[in-house]
Amino acid sequence: MNTDHRPLIGVITARASQSEQRQLLKGILSKADELGIDIAVFSNVYNFIEYFADVEVENKIYELVHSERLDGVILVSESLIYPDLRKSIYEQIKKLDVPVVITDAEEDGYTCINTDVKNDFRNITQHLTDVHGFRDIDIITGGEMFETSRLRVDGVREVMTEKGLPFGRNNIIYGNFWTDSGEALAEEYMSGKRRLPQAVICANDYMAFGLLDKLFEYDITIPQDLTVIGYEHIGERIYHSPILTTYQRSRADTGAKATALIYSELTGEPMQDIDISGYMIHGGTCSCGVEKKYLRDELVEIRQIKMYNDMNFCGNFEQQSVTCRSISDYIRTLQDFSYLIRNVSGIYLCLHEDWCTPSHKSPIEEFSNNRPMICYRIISPEKGSDEPAFFTRGQLFPAELPGAGDKKFLFFIPLFSEGNEFGHFIFQYTTPDTYDSVMIEWLKISVNALQVLRMKNDINTLLECRNLSEYHDTATGLYNKTGFMNELANACKNLGKNEKLYLIMIRTGIYSDDSRIDTKNLSVRLDMEIAECLSRIAGSINGFSGKLSDKVYIIAAVGEFSEGDIFLAVDKLEMMISHSPIYVRERGLDTFFTAMRLVPAAENSDDCITALNEDINIKIKQLSEKRHQTHYKEYLKVRNSMYREPAKDWDARKTCRDFRLSYGHFRATYKNIFGISFHQDLIMSRIAMAKYLLLSTTIGIPAVAFKCGYTDEKYFMRQFRQLTGITPNNYRSRSV
Repeated sequence: MNTDHRPLIGVITARASQSEQRQLLKGILSKADELGIDIAVFSNVYNFIEYFADVEVENKIYELVHSERLDGVILVSESLIYPDLRKSIYEQIKKLDVPVVITDAEEDGYTCINTDVKNDFRNITQHLTDVHGFRDIDIITGGEMFETSRLRVDGVREVMTEKGLPFGRNNIIYGNFWTDSGEALAEEYMSGKRRLPQAVICANDYMAFGLLDKLFEYDITIPQDLTVIGYEHIGERIYHSPILTTYQRSRADTGAKATALIYSELTGEPMQDIDISGYMIHGGTCSCGVEKKYLRDELVEIRQIKMYNDMNFCGNFEQQSVTCRSISDYIRTLQDFSYLIRNVSGIYLCLHEDWCTPSHKSPIEEFSNNRPMICYRIISPEKGSDEPAFFTRGQLFPAELPGAGDKKFLFFIPLFSEGNEFGHFIFQYTTPDTYDSVMIEWLKISVNALQVLRMKNDINTLLECRNLSEYHDTATGLYNKTGFMNELANACKNLGKNEKLYLIMIRTGIYSDDSRIDTKNLSVRLDMEIAECLSRIAGSINGFSGKLSDKVYIIAAVGEFSEGDIFLAVDKLEMMISHSPIYVRERGLDTFFTAMRLVPAAENSDDCITALNEDINIKIKQLSEKRHQTHYKEYLKVRNSMYREPAKDWDARKTCRDFRLSYGHFRATYKNIFGISFHQDLIMSRIAMAKYLLLSTTIGIPAVAFKCGYTDEKYFMRQFRQLTGITPNNYRSRSV
């Protein structure tokens, strides 16, 4: 057992909102509270009896039991009604190296706790024969193939045989543990197909409710015409008439005993035996009369749930949640409506770091302890930090769950939609009364809102909800500032003796008027186009790239780089961006700048990023001074056109006539503004286009020369080498 924290026991159950599971969990949590144990409950939401592909992913929540943080596991076997799921979980617990207790099942090699169902039904039968004097008793049970169904029948048969009372196959009705079985039995009694006995024992309350409701339609008087006894006490008796007499299966005591057993195994302390035998709860379906104590407790809970359901119905949680435009909006909305969950004291949103990636599908694969996750505190029993906490999936939750306090009754509930796994909610309770149907409705609204938020990554609204991931910019897929700085810190830690950190910063859209862009669709395409350029260059140097803020991007790599290497990479990046079709058309040549640095291991990376920003700010200031010159915009328009179409027959004299300027004045002004003559700039525009084609296509050198306005391939190659120092083929193939 880990000694650096309170023991943490995992509980594997299914659809924990059901009454049967809640009773058992109350026993687990009450005993855990007494022993100073923390509990982590892992439950799916729907728990279908058959396979449904869209919700298969909900069962990945059970992979969390592989966490090294758990000191023991309780498996509520009976709750797992889908056979393949039950088989899968049994295979998983065989891999655990912690104490395991299984309830309501027998499994070799494990400590198992079973309610004595047979004895419970002996007690029910004896109540009917000894207290009421009945001799003619039927039992409706589950499917004949289930052992638990047969045990119920065996308990009744033993008592009837011991007392010499008739009991044969006609007294046994096999159903499916659901209300329709009870309804069908009522129809058989009323049609005369089956004779009406003095009493019917129902193998659970659901079948008893079906029987009562249908008999009520036929004006059968209960218990004068027929006595009905249920089993399980699921707590919904108020909705049926008369109030059902039922037998309380001791689920709470079973849960308490399972917890005590694990605690004893962990600590070596002897445990006090816990009686898990059940007891009768009297109602109006037998002549004993209603026990007000139990009915009062049921009514208190039902009224509470009704009040919360009414608040949910009258509130606007659903409408508010789907209008969220960012994860911050979403968290604030969850905080505002957390009061709609009954008895909850803490809510934590735990998302996979890549939850919002549109193409992300949760793979069916082995549990990954190292998958990064982010925890957001919604509410907590104590004051806690609102800063997101980072952890890995195998940790279950951050080392310090913010504001959780000492007592942790934690329910891990999967977050998923359309086969996509987003992560999970953690609901924290400080009392054993936990997790009901009201919470499930809140959860469904929250999941739907999260799916809507994820879908807002659609190209039409992406710019308004781009900060969805703690590590990645959603619009581009690049690291955001948090993710980049995290990756950069790791890279700096691993710098070798002769290695340096290589940084290139790019700021785009300078002086560009984005308001002229008619649709956000185009803005997103511009963003993605730049990101593609960065990714290609970063990939060529085994580096990584990020988006630090709007229009500010950065590339980093670690290696034994020379200044020549860094200049080549910057040159390639500038060529890629300046000739990217959308960017050059919509923004032009004077709207982006780059800055670069080779950083030794000892230098602070934050300071380097600040310095890169300053370098770019200086360039922007210099450009600002030029932009005030007369005719700057007209000259820039010419230059942009020339760089877009360098193969065109550019004539400086014709351009002068368009500006109504003398040839000499045009040439002098052009050089003053751009620092290069018109003729030299034309050559540079052709070489720049050649570089872009060499980087972005596989066409041959003759075709590149032709597209750039050269009629002589050899002349092109000679001029390219003069201006770059390498041949076109070397430029294309040379990696940094």
